[in-house]
Amino acid sequence: MPSPSCETTEQFLRGHHNPYDLLLDAESPSLLDLGAGDLSFAEEVTTHYLPRLRQQQKTLTLHCVDRLQPGSRFGGPLHAPPQRLKMLRSQEELRFKFWGGQDMFEAVNLNTALPHYTLVTCHAPANPTFAYEPARVSRAAIERHLRSARGEYRVVREDGEKALEVLHGGRALLFPPWKFEIRGPLPLLDLMRRRASVVVLSAMDQDVFWEVLSQVVADPLARPRDTILTPALLPGLFGDVYAKLTALPIGSPVSLADLTRLRDDIPAVLDAAGASYRFRYVEVWRGAVFGGLPAGQTARRFGSMKDEAPPWMLVMVPDA
Repeated sequence: MPSPSCETTEQFLRGHHNPYDLLLDAESPSLLDLGAGDLSFAEEVTTHYLPRLRQQQKTLTLHCVDRLQPGSRFGGPLHAPPQRLKMLRSQEELRFKFWGGQDMFEAVNLNTALPHYTLVTCHAPANPTFAYEPARVSRAAIERHLRSARGEYRVVREDGEKALEVLHGGRALLFPPWKFEIRGPLPLLDLMRRRASVVVLSAMDQDVFWEVLSQVVADPLARPRDTILTPALLPGLFGDVYAKLTALPIGSPVSLADLTRLRDDIPAVLDAAGASYRFRYVEVWRGAVFGGLPAGQTARRFGSMKDEAPPWMLVMVPDA
């Protein structure tokens, strides 16, 4: 089915509090979840929307991608439980696919992926993977910062499986080997906007959020060369935008264009031709879990993380 125009999509979001309700309005509702983890978000989507879509005699396409290798000893609770996978695969009026052990930048090239989805989501985009933009900050500066903030690290082999060993606070912590691979927000934004009528980035921690936002706002002062966006620098770099966003009540979205001009030349880094694009509409939400909106395990954990500042959500409409 043809996708609705970006103008129609923007009007829908302006008139509805819940961006996921676009699934009820779409002729052929579909959602691609990148970094799907334990599939708790996918389960909530089906719980919220499948009964109502059945009443409309519609089928929901739900595709999920995660880089964790099924069966790996690393990742712990972020692995998809077999019973949840079985439940999702058995639902009527649900076209469900899960690609485990897949880099999101490769999995969407699979033949069974759709060229376009109603929504493309990424929940709790990984830090540090998307917290530093290599097009803005040199790899050497990023690595120095990581070693200073996180500790020394190296790739090791544990029981025949590669892992990243991080020495932090006198302990050796093990993660998947790609944990500290730095992609930056530009590839993520480019990937998502190519496939989506609406892009949703939710449960973003402070580092990821401000790095993403720096690429979306027009003001070049928000993108200083070779500078890590530390908390102390944010008020000066973002100015009035920082003051208004940090004063935003939990659960109350604001249109970013009401605060500042949106950037119209975001680099299309996945395109060798050097093209650019823009988001015509951007909503900023403060908080992790919102009434009526499906959420995943990581978002629901923020409430118990007393030392963590409230996370952020961006809801964006790519321009045609």
